[in-house]
Amino acid sequence: MEELVFKTGAYEGPLELLLALIAKNKMNIFDIEISVLFEQYMAYVDEMKRMDMDVAGEFITMAAELMLIKSRMLLPKQEEDPREELVRKLMEYKLAKEAAGWLSERGREFGGRFEKDTDEIKPDKNAKLDLDAELLTNALSRLLFKIAEKEKEEENAPIELINPLIKKKIVSIPGRVLGVMRKMLKRRAVYFDEFFEDVRSRSELVATFYALLELLKAGRLTIEREFSIDGDENIRLYLNREHKRYNKTAEEVNTDA
Repeated sequence: MEELVFKTGAYEGPLELLLALIAKNKMNIFDIEISVLFEQYMAYVDEMKRMDMDVAGEFITMAAELMLIKSRMLLPKQEEDPREELVRKLMEYKLAKEAAGWLSERGREFGGRFEKDTDEIKPDKNAKLDLDAELLTNALSRLLFKIAEKEKEEENAPIELINPLIKKKIVSIPGRVLGVMRKMLKRRAVYFDEFFEDVRSRSELVATFYALLELLKAGRLTIEREFSIDGDENIRLYLNREHKRYNKTAEEVNTDA
């Protein structure tokens, strides 16, 4: 039999020692050679005693259990394998040890990290908003209604029979932004509805509206509400010529033009 070299005190318990012996002897954990395992296990316990080390009661208990299993293995064939309970304990311990190793690794990797709590920002009721959401919402609703009426009028037109065969035009939001800025640079002020005069579809409408929102949000356009003599509400957009990107934008538009 191969001489074993033990590092006494390196095993946390008898199950860990048994797993080490099974691995060293390249045994199948479901088909343990109990006699070989028992001899090597007892050799380890004897080595602990020889070195005047206190042998824990659990090691002695396991030695007695191995001896019982070994004696039962000598009996005629039985319905239940005497090693079954031991195998179950070993598998449970192995899975627990692997899980503990995985958790320990995660602890080393993430133990020094801290999650920052979300800061609660209370709304300032006295703050003056630059944009009137209701104003823009009403304007969009009015435009959608106009588009719906236009689609209804053209519903039975001959060209509508061909349109499904034509690939729909892809509307680019950056392109719409450029178109809006080109129009704003030519005039001091532009009515909101003027940007949608040539719109032929909902996708074009949404892209144009989104482009205007982005420019308003960035502060490159300003918005003003006015009422006509008849009481109709209108929206005017002005180019913010004091914006830091005004000159650069003008150059970009003129280059693309």
